[in-house]
Amino acid sequence: MILKEKLQKDDEEEPIDENVYKSLVGCLMYVASTRPDIMYTGSVLSRFLHCASKNHKVFRKRVMRYLKDTLSFGIKFNKVENFELQGYSNSECARSLDDIRTLLVIVSLLAQGVSSWCLKKQDIVAQSTA
Repeated sequence: MILKEKLQKDDEEEPIDENVYKSLVGCLMYVASTRPDIMYTGSVLSRFLHCASKNHKVFRKRVMRYLKDTLSFGIKFNKVENFELQGYSNSECARSLDDIRTLLVIVSLLAQGVSSWCLKKQDIVAQSTA
């Protein structure tokens, strides 16, 4: 997915079948467990499950072409002697154009592999009084 391109809820395009779109996004998230290079794209596409349009379908096809071209890619897990737990967090301030809420990302790694991750939008939006 091209990082500069922005998907929006109300893009005035013709809507597509939600069930097909949901099924594909679910498959992408499943594949992302062994292909972290598509994790970001899958999570962005999952934000539009209830309002998918033809514009979102273009991105979906782009991801499918990428997966087809990179079938030989994968993750090799080697035996690790010491299991070290690491955690990372990141906050994107008001990156969503639709609701201007901050996005919090938390990732836990065990033995150099992702063991869990969380993506959460801020509940309250702060407004400037100045």
